[in-house]
Amino acid sequence: MKLPPLSYQRPTDLREASLMLGSESMPAVLAGGQSIIPALRFGERSESSLVDISRLAELQGITHADGFLRIGAGVPMWEVCGSPEVATSAPLLIRVLGSVGAVGIRSRATLGGSLAWADSTSQLPSTLIVLNAQVETTERILDAADLQIGQHQTVLRRGELIVSIQIPEVELTGSGFHLIRKTHITWPVVGAVAVREPSGQLRLVVFGAAPTPILAVGADRAKLLSQLSSRILPFDDERARAGYRGQVAPILAGRALDEAIGSNT
Repeated sequence: MKLPPLSYQRPTDLREASLMLGSESMPAVLAGGQSIIPALRFGERSESSLVDISRLAELQGITHADGFLRIGAGVPMWEVCGSPEVATSAPLLIRVLGSVGAVGIRSRATLGGSLAWADSTSQLPSTLIVLNAQVETTERILDAADLQIGQHQTVLRRGELIVSIQIPEVELTGSGFHLIRKTHITWPVVGAVAVREPSGQLRLVVFGAAPTPILAVGADRAKLLSQLSSRILPFDDERARAGYRGQVAPILAGRALDEAIGSNT
């Protein structure tokens, strides 16, 4: 299907972008375009205008500052995967991004775009949550765990943009990641990602088993899985039935925890 008629704007800086996005017309944001363009084409979204933020310099760059690895919201996934800074400070992120779609998708999709799209089956937001990341916006700094409040719903206000993702530079002692999907380039059905911190504390996030990612924190594997079981709210969609998601989620969570406990990465 063809795209519907759209007006198009390209701001020159973040301030101008926020003003455009805060207008009464409530335009859609174009970053990498891997989610919004198909949604507009197939009538899943109805905005009549686009604000293109893909070339804003303020959304670029990968740097270290004040104990955090800072990744600009507009940095494409392929650039994150090839970054020596990310390889040193957040190798789990590179592993997870390598599972996102095909190379063509990773060459355009951005971290900020994936977070703002807020798909509960996406592996990237859950990974940033498990890494205890913060999300810098044009108005505030949020914990990644507090950003999404429902399927394709966030706490972002009108005109508020994600500027960067800030990951604490903590040397984790283990990590695990498991997912199920129909093919190697399709969206995940359900999955889990876990890390073990130097203190021995475990962080587990399950995605695709509720309208938002499920975070559980603690030192005891059995208690974490018990926490998880009471919070699973599976749903039906075109990829899987709720019953299947509910059965598979605890299995993948256990595998991710076992890998995190037994690994040295």
